[in-house]
Amino acid sequence: MSEQKEVMNFMEVSKKQSIKTRLQNYFLLVSLSILLLMSVFSLVYFYNTTKKESTTMIRNKLSLAEIFMDGKKKETEEYAKNLASQRSIQLGLELESGIKISEFIESLENESSVFKISVFDADGGMLTENMSLSSSDTALLQSALSGTVSTSPCQVNNLTGKTPAYVSAVPVMYNDEIIGVVMVYFVFVENQDFFQELSHNLECEMAIYTENSTVVSTGELPIVPSLYKNVAYSSKPYEDISLASSGLNEYKALVDGTDFPVAVYRIYLSSDQYRKVFITALVVYIVIATLVTIIVISLILQISASILNPIDQLLNSVNIVRSGDLSHEISLVEQDEIGRLGYAFNELRSQLSDKIGTIQDMNSSLERTVSERTATINTLNEKMKHYLSPQLYASIVGGKRDTSVDKHYRKRLTIFFSDVVNFTKTTESLEPEDLSNLLNSYLDSMANIAMKYGGTIDKYVGDAIMVFFGDPEFTSDKDHAIRAVEMAMEMQESMISFREKWRKNGIENPFHVRVGINTGYCTIGNFGSETKMDYTIIGNNVNMAARFEAAAEPDTILMSPETFMLVSDEIDCVVAGEYTLKGVSGTIKGYRPVRIKDAASKVEFAKVTSRGELIYPEKPIDLKLLSPKDRHNLLRAIKETFEEIRDNKLSAVIKPVKKDLDGDEGKAKKVESESTNDA
Repeated sequence: MSEQKEVMNFMEVSKKQSIKTRLQNYFLLVSLSILLLMSVFSLVYFYNTTKKESTTMIRNKLSLAEIFMDGKKKETEEYAKNLASQRSIQLGLELESGIKISEFIESLENESSVFKISVFDADGGMLTENMSLSSSDTALLQSALSGTVSTSPCQVNNLTGKTPAYVSAVPVMYNDEIIGVVMVYFVFVENQDFFQELSHNLECEMAIYTENSTVVSTGELPIVPSLYKNVAYSSKPYEDISLASSGLNEYKALVDGTDFPVAVYRIYLSSDQYRKVFITALVVYIVIATLVTIIVISLILQISASILNPIDQLLNSVNIVRSGDLSHEISLVEQDEIGRLGYAFNELRSQLSDKIGTIQDMNSSLERTVSERTATINTLNEKMKHYLSPQLYASIVGGKRDTSVDKHYRKRLTIFFSDVVNFTKTTESLEPEDLSNLLNSYLDSMANIAMKYGGTIDKYVGDAIMVFFGDPEFTSDKDHAIRAVEMAMEMQESMISFREKWRKNGIENPFHVRVGINTGYCTIGNFGSETKMDYTIIGNNVNMAARFEAAAEPDTILMSPETFMLVSDEIDCVVAGEYTLKGVSGTIKGYRPVRIKDAASKVEFAKVTSRGELIYPEKPIDLKLLSPKDRHNLLRAIKETFEEIRDNKLSAVIKPVKKDLDGDEGKAKKVESESTNDA
């Protein structure tokens, strides 16, 4: 009775957990999310559209301003050309009468104060005193004296200092000879009316700056020095578009013929109108979104009630049946899917009692079968792991590797071969049990290092090991080669401690290993029969790796030129020599890796401890690759060790050596002096 009560409590659904409440919440959440996303999208779209429109507007105004200013530039040039053709100017230049020319120019400037005029003779001497030359308009003068009409923005000198202007220099010709030059100046600061009219026509504000100073301005438009420099030395217009208080701004540099920035002019348009439009649209959109939200909530409540009330009725009937009353029938008047579900439930209820026992028996039997087969598969998998490389095992279990012997493919791999030198000599002095332990510990250590670097262990042939990189997992040819060489270097490094350990255990001839590495295309796949096969690689490049291994010196690594080219950026290598290999015509270079580049220095030297012990690491040091600092430390270590020996601090250990050194004291002092100087 207590269990039945607990079941009934479990089957009762709280209002918070009911489908009706959750469905209403989901409907509401989805609807509001869609509405929110649409709102954000619409507002962002409208904002970007408004900003794009305002940007286009201010750019158009900048283009119009350029057209007007180019027109004024051309007008300056035409005016200069007209003056150059005036007979009064020509006569004044022929007579070299600056007074006549000045009177004529003064009358012209009185008629129109737009332009300033200067006249120069054929030698470049100024005949009028209206304007003083600056470095930029001097270049125009020289160009005009050579017969070229030049018009360009320049910085000219007036009473207030340097100011921007359009300057046009036109040569005055008489009888096909240049007798002088007319220079006409349209000075910006003296023609405020033109820029006021231009600002009025463009319906925007305008300002011109030079050297961070405002030359012309139709409003309060200051500029900061950093912005002036950025615009002045930029070949493109600079935009500052904002719908906030900074408004719409377009800046452009005005440069002379040598691309020197003469001035910067600015077009400014207030963003108030765009901001007002955007705010108005935002308010309207909020009102509409609120109304839509209210309508959506009302519809959700009505629709969810019409759908979920029959579900509540069905749930109550299910609870009754669940309590054990299999005679209770579910009666639903709806003809939709929920009504059909009630009918189907009644059919199920009538058969449920008969099927429960059968289902329980089948489930028990199935669980036992699955458990037994799963245990068998796991046992087989654990055993199979020891006969396959981890990569191959994962590839087969994952279904990525086909077990057919008919499928082979070509792939560029890096192949590693290692072999123990004089393995037979070592085995002759060992009992079979000791040999087995020694060989297994060696192979286990090498296998762990190979797995660390992701190598695929192909096979063990006695004491020989074959590993390749590039399959089943492929990264890049360079990565495969680097990992193979670093693996080999770590293996050789580990052999040092292994040999020391084996000597301490009484093994007279510990293992010395040589390694060969080659990179090239190989044939890879399953070889054998349908009943017994090996996943391995074959090809000439596999044989080449084995031949490099056979040619290597004990405790060294010999790699092919192909592997060297792939690892040379990451690993320091030296040429080990020229080798004649079987199947290769001529000789071929072999390379030996020395150390990994950019790795922390691990060079260790002989030294004497405070307890009088001589320590010398069993590690080869390549003198050619020592850095200046390491070379200095080596010389210092040699000197300190020599001094310890000379002072008889190690007499108990190296007394015969001390005696020899005392017998040749002059030579010892010479060595000491040279070592000290080098250090």
